[in-house]
Amino acid sequence: MNSLYTLGVRQTSSIRSDLDKMREGDFSAALQGQISASLAALNRTIDDYDSMAKREMIKAKQEKAYTRIQKFRTDYGELRSQFEDAKRTANQARQASQRSELLGPDNPGGVARQRFAQSPTASTHSESPFAIPPSSSFGPNASLRQAHALNEHSFIQNTETQLDSFIAQGREVLDNLVDQKNILKGTQKRLLDAANTLGLSRDVIGWIERRSKEDTIIFCVGAVFTFFCFWLIWHYLG
Repeated sequence: MNSLYTLGVRQTSSIRSDLDKMREGDFSAALQGQISASLAALNRTIDDYDSMAKREMIKAKQEKAYTRIQKFRTDYGELRSQFEDAKRTANQARQASQRSELLGPDNPGGVARQRFAQSPTASTHSESPFAIPPSSSFGPNASLRQAHALNEHSFIQNTETQLDSFIAQGREVLDNLVDQKNILKGTQKRLLDAANTLGLSRDVIGWIERRSKEDTIIFCVGAVFTFFCFWLIWHYLG
C-alpha cells in the first residue's frame, strides 16, 4: 500500500500545481483536460487504496490506511471544487474578452461596423494569390484540430496514469510477497524453537524416568537389607 500512497501524494501535488497555473491565467483547453484526467486518476487511486486497506491483515496498518484515505478524499473534494471555480473564472474571462473584442472599449460597435463596411469584392477576393481565405483560419477546422489535440493529450495522460497504476500494483504485490516471506521465516523459526523445546523436554522426561527406576531399585535393596539386619538382631540378641 505504500506505493499507492506515494502515487496519490504525487497526483495531488501535480493537480495543485496545474490549478496554480490556471489561477495565474493559463485557461487553455489542454491544461483543463489534463486536470480532469488527473482528478479521475486520483479518484481511481483512492478506490484502489481503499480496497487494499480492506484486505490488510494487520489492524494498525489498516487504521493508518483508513486515515490516509479520509485525507485523500477530503483533498480530492477540495481540488474538484477549486477546479470548478477556476473553470467558471476562465469562462467569465473568455466571455469578457469576446465582448471587448466585439464592441471595443472606445468605439462600441466599431468592429461590427467595420465588418459591414467592407465591400463584398474586398472580402471575397484577395490581392495576393497565396493568401489564405478567412474561413480556413477560423471555423470548424480549428475547433476539430483543437478537439483532436485535447483528446490525444487526454489519451496520453490516461495511459500514463494506467501505467503508474500498474507499476504501483506490481510494487504492492512485491511488498506483499516480501511480507509473506518474512512471516513464513518467523513461523519456521518458531516451529524450530518449539521442536527444540519438545526435544529437550523428552530428554528431561527420559532422564527422570531412568532416575525414578534407579531410586526404586535402591529403595528395594535398602528395605531388604534393613529387614535382614532386624532379623539378625532378633535372632542373635533376642
